[in-house]
Amino acid sequence: MARRRPALLRQKDIASWNFIIFLTLAFILLVIVLTASNRIALDVRSRAAGACPSVTLPRAEDCPDGWTFKRDTTGCVAFFCEAKP
Repeated sequence: MARRRPALLRQKDIASWNFIIFLTLAFILLVIVLTASNRIALDVRSRAAGACPSVTLPRAEDCPDGWTFKRDTTGCVAFFCEAKP
């Protein structure tokens, strides 16, 4: 009686590895896309002058009527000294 030699690569073995390879490649692609999108968002904001400077608290003595906290023309928040009638 002749013995059958076991197949080195069976269809079931390859099919199980396909899913693992797919998940690995999908994860790598996700990391690349998220990293690139973070860089693009920062780059676009800085080029469009949308990057706002950090807000510092002004001194109360510099404005006798009081400071107003609101957005300026570029959309950044800032303190303004406005004379009250």
